[in-house]
Amino acid sequence: MAKDNNIVKFRTRREVNIGLVVAFAILVILVINIYRYFTTPHLSVYEVQAGSVGSESKTVAMILRAETVYRTEQAGYLNYYYREGARVAKGTKVYSLNDSSDFQSLLTANEETSALAVNDILRLKKEVRDFAANYSDAAFSESYNLKEDFLSDYMRYRDVSMLDALIAQSPNSFSGFLTVYAPKSGSITYFSDVYDGYTKEQITGEEFAAEKRSAPERSKPTGLSAIDSFAYKLVTEEDWQLVIQLDEYALKRIQTGEDTVIFRISGDPVLYQKPYELLWINGGAYLLVEMDRYGTEYLSERFLDITLVFDAEEGLKIPGSSVTEKEVYQIPERFVMAGGMGDEDSVGISIERFDAESGEVKPDYQEIKPLFFENGYYYIASEDFDSGSYINSAGLIAEPERAMLYSFLTNLEGVYNMNQGYAVFKRIERITDLEDYILVRSGLAGGVALYDHIVLDVSAVTKDVILIEGE
Repeated sequence: MAKDNNIVKFRTRREVNIGLVVAFAILVILVINIYRYFTTPHLSVYEVQAGSVGSESKTVAMILRAETVYRTEQAGYLNYYYREGARVAKGTKVYSLNDSSDFQSLLTANEETSALAVNDILRLKKEVRDFAANYSDAAFSESYNLKEDFLSDYMRYRDVSMLDALIAQSPNSFSGFLTVYAPKSGSITYFSDVYDGYTKEQITGEEFAAEKRSAPERSKPTGLSAIDSFAYKLVTEEDWQLVIQLDEYALKRIQTGEDTVIFRISGDPVLYQKPYELLWINGGAYLLVEMDRYGTEYLSERFLDITLVFDAEEGLKIPGSSVTEKEVYQIPERFVMAGGMGDEDSVGISIERFDAESGEVKPDYQEIKPLFFENGYYYIASEDFDSGSYINSAGLIAEPERAMLYSFLTNLEGVYNMNQGYAVFKRIERITDLEDYILVRSGLAGGVALYDHIVLDVSAVTKDVILIEGE
């Protein structure tokens, strides 16, 4: 039987795998998005903060006070009744002095059996009542001062009561005992140095040398004191003075500046602004500044580290990376007319347009949206009009003006505000540069404001996120 060789083979049709196509498309989109993410700048925002600037000069100041030193009238062991810085009334007991070393032991042995006088108890109660009557949560820290004053007064009243009781019981045991009373009122301190009672007339300038600026020494409340030893010091006036040494730079700034000086005391957050007297002492320049507060905080000090602040100015602190320039039109107000388009609040310009029907150039009112108005000029975005167009002056004047918009172009420095979710240009005016930041003026028309959210890196701003707005 003959073999049939007429068999025709057909190619099989390949089926398309839709799943692989979709997966491949997703992979391509994912790769593109990842690439765009890492190659496209991102908009990070910065919240505008308040800041201040001023050139500074560090120096040293000497304290002058109305102070009187009191010394021991005889040798013996001292026992004080007032804490450092306490206010002492005239005629009150300041300290006692006894020539026996057993005196303190005798006091200690009678501590538990001692009782306060009725008048002293009433005084302590009055302190607490007065504090409670004037207390407020805003001044809670004053409660710590009450505690310190209360304990100090209690110890003083207790010691005085013990002394009176012991002297009454055994007068013969206290033949060498001496009680010292304050001759006048004032703030008491137990620190002393070679400059006690100094006045400005006594200053020679040598006092400011580093080796001469030793800290005042504290008197010893325990141990045997020789006759004519330092006992205590009374500062009799609230007012005090600072004599501030000036270097050449500070002197130049003072002589060309205001009639007040601004300074900080090391460790004190307060910024002082005070009138001053310029002193010349043996060829050196010094400032004499009158102080009327916080004197008791520095009773243990004679010299203070001072920072003089010049040209202190407040403003807004923004990163330097946020700053850019924008081209705008600065149009004089004589070219701007109000009330066009039937809107009284509308302002616009008369811009020349070619009329195809008549073949003539005719003025056409165009409303503008100013970024801001300042010093007789309207500032508008350069994108709003072709710089090659002509505009005409508005109003009834003898000779109308005609000018090309190009002549009004200027550059404004500013940042992009993102408060509304898109970039809006806001102008700035620099005060000074602060390393990576810039201090700019606040309150400018069309300017950046405190707590605005601005673009941190202006290079990341693209055309599709920029919007120029008026006020």
